[in-house]
Amino acid sequence: MQKIGLLHFSAWHAVREQVAIYSAWAAVVWLLHERGHMPMVSSAGSLVGILSMVTGLLVSFRASSSYERWYEGRKTWQGIQSTTRNLIRTLVFTLPPPSNSPYDAQRTAAIKELCSLVCAFPFSVMYRLRDQPGIEHAELRNLLPVTLIESYRSTPLQARERPTAATEKRGSFVVEHSSAPEEDRAIAGLNAPPSAERFYPHALPTGEPSNLPLSLIRAMQAYLAVWHETKLPSRDSPSEGTSVLDGVTFAACNNALKEFTDSLTALERIRDTPIPLILQIHLQLLLLVYVGAVPLQLVRTIGIWCIPATAISAAVFFGIDRAAEELSDPFGVEPNDLPVARFCADLHREYLELLGEGGGSAGNTWEPARPATLSSS
Repeated sequence: MQKIGLLHFSAWHAVREQVAIYSAWAAVVWLLHERGHMPMVSSAGSLVGILSMVTGLLVSFRASSSYERWYEGRKTWQGIQSTTRNLIRTLVFTLPPPSNSPYDAQRTAAIKELCSLVCAFPFSVMYRLRDQPGIEHAELRNLLPVTLIESYRSTPLQARERPTAATEKRGSFVVEHSSAPEEDRAIAGLNAPPSAERFYPHALPTGEPSNLPLSLIRAMQAYLAVWHETKLPSRDSPSEGTSVLDGVTFAACNNALKEFTDSLTALERIRDTPIPLILQIHLQLLLLVYVGAVPLQLVRTIGIWCIPATAISAAVFFGIDRAAEELSDPFGVEPNDLPVARFCADLHREYLELLGEGGGSAGNTWEPARPATLSSS
């Protein structure tokens, strides 16, 4: 396994250029001061003092708001994990005991298909948040029912020709949340009048809907409705038949789908609401002036040591700004983003273990001893 150092997770790789530029600027200030060309540099001390409080407040706001988005994203993913586990557990325990009845086989197949859809939902959310739409991802191909995949791919061509929100351009920008800088995402999200075509339903070029997670929720709802209304003969009532999903299970599953919808909407809100562009621009200008004034203040007191002091100041302030930018979109593939792919893989493994298809512990199929019942004499 490749060893990854702490430097891989730091902001140093993103601020090296700023540190080098401001170090060079500090060296120029020191040389000019040594040659007597900057007699008024002491007045810069008052400028640094005036800007210190404002800079500290803005940097603190930037860092705290970005971490809040990162933490809220984690809490929302926790909700998806919890809902997925509860829903799969509920469905797995509705599976009939092993038997040779063809009706039990139908029940088992239906519930397993529904469980696969539930397990596919987190993967679809992950790829949507990363602007990687489509069903050609390996996890989705393995989990989605074959009939659903064929239905997506058989979408008429005229429905595929309309532009999608994931690839529509605003000016010269294309929104790619997992890789685009924060300012590009902010500019792409400006309040420009949307084209009329955006209001029409549309499909991706390969036939999938523009919002695959929402489509999967609709598919799960269809499964619930069909198998709640469908009655099959069972061991307890071979003549009358019982619903594949009883009323209690049906209601619990409906509540879980509502939680899925709420979580998806919350994650999209986090992704699509970057820090306001006006604050970003103002903070960048403020950092430019503030860090640039540091060597002007220090050169008379510490001389050549103003160069490393300026480098440290640039690394600290621009490092915080870069870290805040990375945390503001926590669903990508950068080192400090949330390990969403691992969350999804864990859910998939747990799902297979509950079905007894993924190895694991025999305790997953353990059942307590049933109490003895009184037989009627």
